[in-house]
Amino acid sequence: MDYLIMRLCCSFLCGVVLSQCGSLIQTGTRNILSSPSTFGLDGFAILWILFLHSISLWLGADSQWVFWAGIPVFYGLGFLYTRFIHTSSQIEKSIFLGIAFNLVVATIFSLWQFLFMAFNKPFPSEVWFGHFRFVNIQIFLQIFATELLLLLGLKFFWKDLRAFTLGPVISRQLQVKDNNLLSFIFISVSLATYMVVCSFGAFAFLGLVFPLIARKLWFKSFDLKGEILLGSALNGLFLMTVDYLCYEFPFYGAEIPVGLFATGMGAVSLVFILWKSTYREFLAKPKK
Repeated sequence: MDYLIMRLCCSFLCGVVLSQCGSLIQTGTRNILSSPSTFGLDGFAILWILFLHSISLWLGADSQWVFWAGIPVFYGLGFLYTRFIHTSSQIEKSIFLGIAFNLVVATIFSLWQFLFMAFNKPFPSEVWFGHFRFVNIQIFLQIFATELLLLLGLKFFWKDLRAFTLGPVISRQLQVKDNNLLSFIFISVSLATYMVVCSFGAFAFLGLVFPLIARKLWFKSFDLKGEILLGSALNGLFLMTVDYLCYEFPFYGAEIPVGLFATGMGAVSLVFILWKSTYREFLAKPKK
């Protein structure tokens, strides 16, 4: 397969997966600030890759085992999120803890990189900002399998997910098993985030921004199906287009990681969302 075609396919699938993960976790928590990034899953994935990269370098082992060893770990991480998050206050605490954890990971990442450079050791610096420069058929199959598993899970839990969006009272009347649905959401999002970060690096806040774009702009009059399926496809096309521009227009011979644009766009969007919600609360307060 031609390199550029494979790269475009990977960037498209990555955008689709991130958009669907954000939609699932926002739907499951009923909180628009929920995302793989704000829950700290990006940070966990980066920290896991750094830790096992150091061990494999020390032991002289093949780095491929890093990928496979993380699958049961992130399955368990998603299971723990399911058991911990039950109320809106716990969700808000988890979001603030996740953002704080990402800041801690950023500090550890910088220190780790400094030590590796000081001792002239290879360091996976590309994991911080996502990119598609080193795609191959194996990575393509991994992200394709991730999207396929997400679609199969959505098909199985679709009725419960639709009922869950109608509110807690109606979902209880329809006998929706919240624990099973939340287990699917958090475990699948945790594993999918790990797959994306391990394959391409971190795309901070795209899982937060993409669902909002699909929900507010393109498919506002559609329901959850339009957001998760059609909206995620358009978000995948958007990420693919931005990555193609990064590929075609390097800056002084160096390619700018598409994850750098994602981080900037997502950070600005997060500030805007927080400001907007705070402004609404201010207006809602009665005047004395």
